[in-house]
Amino acid sequence: MYITASTYGGIDWHDSRTIHEQLKSNGSYNIEKDKVPEAIAEDIAKDFPYVEDIREKVLQALSEKSCFRFIIKSEEKDSAGNASYQDCASYEADGQIYYESAAAFDGGKQTLTQEYAFGQASYTTAYYAEDIPNSQLGYIVTEDFLAPVKGVPVVQRMYHDIFDRQDSAQIYAESLQLHEFQYPASIVTFLVCNKGKVSHNEWYRLQKEAMRLMDEKGQTHLDGSFHIFVKCHIKNLKRLPGKETVK
Repeated sequence: MYITASTYGGIDWHDSRTIHEQLKSNGSYNIEKDKVPEAIAEDIAKDFPYVEDIREKVLQALSEKSCFRFIIKSEEKDSAGNASYQDCASYEADGQIYYESAAAFDGGKQTLTQEYAFGQASYTTAYYAEDIPNSQLGYIVTEDFLAPVKGVPVVQRMYHDIFDRQDSAQIYAESLQLHEFQYPASIVTFLVCNKGKVSHNEWYRLQKEAMRLMDEKGQTHLDGSFHIFVKCHIKNLKRLPGKETVK
C-alpha cells in the first residue's frame, strides 16, 4: 500500500494551499496493508511528541472510527537544543473552554484538523492509502505552486514524464530547480502513482503537451515562455518558432 497525506488550509480561501506528501515506513514507500494504521499514527505522533499516548490514541480512533481532540503546544528550545513545550492561551465562555491552538483526529475519515488563533486559521490533513500493482508503479516529481492566485490552493507542474525507477525520480527531485523571485512560493513534491490512472488524466495530458512543445521549441521550464498555468504555457509555446528555424 502507498499512503499520500494531503494537507489543505490557511487563513481563508484567498491564501489556502494544498501540500502533498508521500509517507514512508522503515525507509520504504511500500507499506504492508496491516501496517497502514501504524504509519498514519507515526506520522501524526512525530509532530506532537508531548501528547500522552498519541500513537495509541490514533490507532484506537482508526480501529473504532472515532474522534479525539488535543491541545497544540508551542515548542521552545534552550541553548543546548533541548525542547520544552508550552501550553497555548485559552479562555472560558458560556461554560466552555476555548484553546488558541487545538487539533482533532477523525479515525473514520482518516483526517487530522489543526486550528490556530482560536480557529482563524485551520489545516486539514487527509490520508489516502492505495494498492498499486507493480506493473503500474510509477514516480512523479512536480513543482507545486502554493496558492498562486486567490482561490487556487495549488498548481502542480511536471517537467519530466513519470519515472519507472524510484532512485531516478529522487535524483531528479533533488536537482530540480524551482522558480523564484516574481513567482509565488513553490516546492518540489515526490509522489508514488498508478501510471495507468495518471496517464488518463486531463492534467497529465496537458503536462505532456507542454513538455512536447518545450522540446520542440527549445525551451525549458525556466525560460521566459513559462506560465504557471499549463494552458497559458502551451499557448505561449505555440507562438514560438521551432528549434530548426531559430537563427
